[in-house]
Amino acid sequence: MSMRKASIKTNRTYDYMVDQAGGYIKVGFTSKDLYNRMDFERRQVVLDGDAQAAISYMNAKAIADPEFFCMFSVDEENRLANLFWRDSQSLHDYCCFGDVVILDSTYKTNVYDKPLVVFVGVNNHNATTVFGCAFLVDETADTYRWVLRTFLTSMKDKKPVSIVTDGDDTMRVAIDEVFPDAHHRLCTWHIMRNVNTNVNNPEIVREFSYCVHGGLTPVALEQHWQQMIDTYDLKGDWIEMMYRKRRRWAEAYCSGHFFGGNTTTQRVEGMHKNLKDGIGRGMRLVECIPRIERSLLRLRNENVKDDFDSNNSHPLLRTHLRSLEEHAASIFTHDIYKLIRNEINKEAKLILVQPVRNN
Repeated sequence: MSMRKASIKTNRTYDYMVDQAGGYIKVGFTSKDLYNRMDFERRQVVLDGDAQAAISYMNAKAIADPEFFCMFSVDEENRLANLFWRDSQSLHDYCCFGDVVILDSTYKTNVYDKPLVVFVGVNNHNATTVFGCAFLVDETADTYRWVLRTFLTSMKDKKPVSIVTDGDDTMRVAIDEVFPDAHHRLCTWHIMRNVNTNVNNPEIVREFSYCVHGGLTPVALEQHWQQMIDTYDLKGDWIEMMYRKRRRWAEAYCSGHFFGGNTTTQRVEGMHKNLKDGIGRGMRLVECIPRIERSLLRLRNENVKDDFDSNNSHPLLRTHLRSLEEHAASIFTHDIYKLIRNEINKEAKLILVQPVRNN
């Protein structure tokens, strides 16, 4: 069972045991015997019911971690509907780095097809940090309201400044109600994928990309949008819907609001990919949750390494503005310093043409 908990497949476990025993004859059992034993162990784990076993696991976590938070809801038949949890490290990380929250959901992570939602942010190493996880019964606005309010309660009512999502309309409705003052940005990657799905003309795609990413003012964006509509005779429900959402995807409107450098949900999607390497559709909740926690531990271990590197080494100075670069290297982590160094290098490519004096 220890190898199974480490996400090692049963066939590889058997091969390992054969190798350790010195051959198939000496191992003492067949691969079928091992599969049967694994299945028996799984049934024993959920003997009292998967939901109850998962909640018991959460209760055990709460005993070891006084600031651990877990909340669940049940349906009309008293069955588990939604389950949210976060530990004390997530609370600490959110207190430090919770200005920006990135949200997305994924499927096929458990036997019930419950969507898994991960609340993700970015830390002082420009690396992914996880604020909490939830299994949901569905993706309705009511369910999203529940998980957002639960998340807020778990974080002692500290609201995020900005939120990035994939553009799900039911999630947007819930965010507008629970976090009405947050700046809500739609993932630019999903926006452009939507454009490519609905538009066949490469020239229109380029024009749309300029509306999304171009450094336009709101007035210039409106003018460019109208010009694009007139030039290509664009009309229909989809184009009208995209225009209504422009304040959530156009750089012209998002510029000036803090998103921690995040314009997409790539971080949370990357986290989902890491999670899916250890969990799958045939797993019960009580099997999924510990594996999610192990993925989280691996992520945090990388952050510990980043802390160690930043505290015990000094980056090589490379730019022409040595004093400025050295000051940045002394107060920022290595990863943030590299972002600043890149900006300093860009400054070196600028040429002063004519000074402008403001009276």
